[in-house]
Amino acid sequence: MSFDTIDLLTGKVFQVTWDTGRRCNYDCTYCPVHRHDNHSKHATLEELKNNVDFLYEYVDLYMTYRNHKVASFGFTGGEPTVNPNFIPFAKYLKQQYEEKYKHKWEAGFALTTNGAMSEKMGQAVMENFGHATVSYHAESDDKLKQQVKDRILQFAYQGSLHEFTVSVNVMFHAEYFDECVELCEFLKAHEVDFVPRVIGEEPDSKPSFAHKYNEEQLAWMKTYWKQKNDATYANSAVGDVVKNAKKLGNSIGRPCCGSRDMMLSKGTESRKSNFVDFREFKGWNCSVNWFFLHLEQQTDRVFHHQTCQARLDGTRGAIGKISEGKKLIEDLRQKLESGTMPTVICPKQTCGCGLCAPKSMKNDKYLEVLKNHVSLEVLDDHNRK
Repeated sequence: MSFDTIDLLTGKVFQVTWDTGRRCNYDCTYCPVHRHDNHSKHATLEELKNNVDFLYEYVDLYMTYRNHKVASFGFTGGEPTVNPNFIPFAKYLKQQYEEKYKHKWEAGFALTTNGAMSEKMGQAVMENFGHATVSYHAESDDKLKQQVKDRILQFAYQGSLHEFTVSVNVMFHAEYFDECVELCEFLKAHEVDFVPRVIGEEPDSKPSFAHKYNEEQLAWMKTYWKQKNDATYANSAVGDVVKNAKKLGNSIGRPCCGSRDMMLSKGTESRKSNFVDFREFKGWNCSVNWFFLHLEQQTDRVFHHQTCQARLDGTRGAIGKISEGKKLIEDLRQKLESGTMPTVICPKQTCGCGLCAPKSMKNDKYLEVLKNHVSLEVLDDHNRK
């Protein structure tokens, strides 16, 4: 069946991502220059601390009107752990939450990392975070890849001592496809959760980093997700195997990177899935601002979402500066308290991360699913019709 509405069933958290800086110890060919380099100055501890008040006040405003009062604070880059101030900052962030917001809503703290770190840093990560998502990059040299595997196993086998979990995003490089398949088998053998990811999921970006996969590779990916969904749900949202060779990876659809369960529906028909084979939602009503926030430390910018960058006025880009956080908070407060909160109308041709945010082609169905997550009285009159 086709679908015109997506609702979120699990993982209903308000997901904050904080890009702490571009500095990285990797140089992957498919990572654009605005996402990484090996020379940017590290953010100081004070610079990072100065943005915590804005972050918590902003999240707290949204939490007031959300049904599910749980937030997840995730850190990315670059590579966050190369900053010597990162662990002290993580401790400060948790301390501020404990002192000011713990009684109001629940929070979790997570890290997205390439895993190329020492055993000592791995220990510090487990002590200060609840989860790590390790992105495995097959382009790196054998020594680094072994270090990453060692950290994954350290997290997997020692994590229970710290109430810590790990999952792996396996970045399926077309030229290292067999190695990536082998890694998936390795992770499965050690009972580590993983998500096979195609590379370059934004084919409309300039330049495009989308990998091209041959027929056999595409068939493996399609078969994997079909089997996974068939094992979990009575109906799968994965379409037929793509037959044309050298199709872009985005042609096979996209899994939820957080493995969240979604309900895809149209009329009286519905199905559960964490993989969606349709990704063009331009013009749809979307709740991305109710489920995501992204801070970019190095450029002093705030986005509703890191990749889709949707704004309330139907355009794309930053919603403001972190350093002007008070202005952002007052504007948000005014919209929420006066019941004039607009709905995001998707401005982007292809949806990537953020796919799981409840959305619908039709306004009435959008409101029907949104009421499962948000107090509708904050929406403006047009959106309540």
